[in-house]
Amino acid sequence: MPVVIHEKAKSALRIRAMDVCAAKLGFYQGQALADARAIEPKLIAFEANADEEAQSFRRLAKALMRYSPVVSVQATGELFIDITGCQRLFGGEEAILSDFRQRIARAGYSVRAAITDTAGAAWALARYGDLKIASECAQPSAIASLPVEALRLPPDLSDRLRRLGLKTVGQLYDMPRAPLTARFTKLLLWRLGQAFGTEAEPLVPIIPAPRYYAERKLAEPVSTVEAVKSILAPLAHDLAEDLARDSAGARRFELALFRVDNEVTRMGISASAPARDAKHIIRLFEYRLDDLKDEYDAGFGFELLRLSAFDVRSLCVRQRAAFDLQSERQAQEEALAELKDRLSNRLGTTNVRRVSFRNSHLPERAAHFTPVINSANRSDVGPVDHARPVKLLPRPEAIEALAEVPDGPPIRFKWRRVAYAVARANGPERIADEWQGKETVGPTRDYYRVETPEGRRYWLFREGLYGAETNNPRWFLHGFFA
Repeated sequence: MPVVIHEKAKSALRIRAMDVCAAKLGFYQGQALADARAIEPKLIAFEANADEEAQSFRRLAKALMRYSPVVSVQATGELFIDITGCQRLFGGEEAILSDFRQRIARAGYSVRAAITDTAGAAWALARYGDLKIASECAQPSAIASLPVEALRLPPDLSDRLRRLGLKTVGQLYDMPRAPLTARFTKLLLWRLGQAFGTEAEPLVPIIPAPRYYAERKLAEPVSTVEAVKSILAPLAHDLAEDLARDSAGARRFELALFRVDNEVTRMGISASAPARDAKHIIRLFEYRLDDLKDEYDAGFGFELLRLSAFDVRSLCVRQRAAFDLQSERQAQEEALAELKDRLSNRLGTTNVRRVSFRNSHLPERAAHFTPVINSANRSDVGPVDHARPVKLLPRPEAIEALAEVPDGPPIRFKWRRVAYAVARANGPERIADEWQGKETVGPTRDYYRVETPEGRRYWLFREGLYGAETNNPRWFLHGFFA
């Protein structure tokens, strides 16, 4: 039975797409579904789901990154692939186009494609032309006989051109530019320039295109983890050489495994500092491959592997001299960074953390934990110069304290039902509450470092200035010194 997909347009259900059987019956896009059912009562109709279609087409576009890292989706069912410099990897433009058509056909779709020097000319030939590959600088002659709609113009602008007798693109070539701009706005000349290559048309890739990458196109697909690891090693060395040549390192790496059935498996690793050591990169990816286990699905095998570097930064060569403490310190820092990378990529980036500092005077807000390889959470704010306890309670705990004078240091206090005598006290260190971005301001704190006769040292504070903020200040225990 004929099958169509319909959507609501112009206050009616209209056909959006159809199969070959429905097309043979004379159905057309935009036809009312009721008229189609009158012609064929046994018509099978499905409602269009734009979100599912977009997601499905985006998955297909990611699989087409086997031809180039730059794949740009313009609309559902329409994309550009920038294959500049990739032709030699597939044996030329004709080989790429033939392989592309075969893969799309095996996936169950029909396709119209063309290869030219500009995206605008490629779109025009794919939609309206018979020529599939235009030679270098042949765009004007290749699209001259195509209708004006091939310039990606709005329908109302195309209708105005046709009413004036301008039906093909070639008729616009010799016309004066000023009258065209005055009558049809700058859009017409802009689209014409994009087709010729005189106007820039930047493509936004679905995944940011890496500047540095290495890939292997295999004659026979591989499926085992061991085979992937064996191919990963030369890829890492090639990528490391490219980075070293430009004195650069990367904070993030991605390994893309392209399956025969157009599915793509992607896995990424992150580094706490710019890295380019091939052995270190290989080791991190081996951990990820070993951790995949049940998630690893090679299908009918992988036929293309690509290793890419992202977040690239400058990384100068470091000369290590014998008996040089600075060189030894740099070596230790690099070893520590590699340890952070191994732990974070093995245990999870959120499970390996470091202490960072906020711009806050309150002790419980000044320090917090952030992932060691997440540079976005790092801050240039350093710790305060005053002495701070080695252990800070998550929340200050209320205590009972006795002082000789209301605004003096305590001479004894009770915490968790245990009484302590104070042998020595140092302070106060006055810390006021933060006011910026808050409707109310909390009471002022006076911190004291106290020591008991047994040598135990505590960090206490009195909340509220006596006589100014309160007549009955409260005491709290906030931390412990070594």
